Amino acid sequence: MKSEFHIICRYKNTPPECVFSSHNSSFKRMLSHDNRLLLDLDLRHNDEIRIDFMNKDDMDDNVVLIKKILIDDIDLQHYIYHGSFTPRYNTEWYNKQNPKPPASYTPCTELRHNGVWSIGVQTPIWKMIMNKWIDDER
Repeated sequence: MKSEFHIICRYKNTPPECVFSSHNSSFKRMLSHDNRLLLDLDLRHNDEIRIDFMNKDDMDDNVVLIKKILIDDIDLQHYIYHGSFTPRYNTEWYNKQNPKPPASYTPCTELRHNGVWSIGVQTPIWKMIMNKWIDDER
């Protein structure tokens, strides 16, 4: 499926490297400060979109910010805030923390550690959004 990711990165010397994936596809990309990535994710009916931040540089403090995701030209808008980030903490840093940081963050669109951001999706995307809208009890 046509997948578009708008990602902003902060870094001085070490551009972030991320893997964008679903259950059936994977794309590794070196990112710049402002990114608009067009990928062809092979999404199943019940799937997951993942962004794996691979090369956190503690000296540079590089950061990945997820701004927007579109699937087949449908903007997931506030659904990206349902995504969860599971960091792979630097062991030395983690051992110094008191209290210990959480095992995962939700909502989260700012990746400050190595780790995987993920969100569950169902295809067709328009039906997933309509079902969530219909089931909204607000």
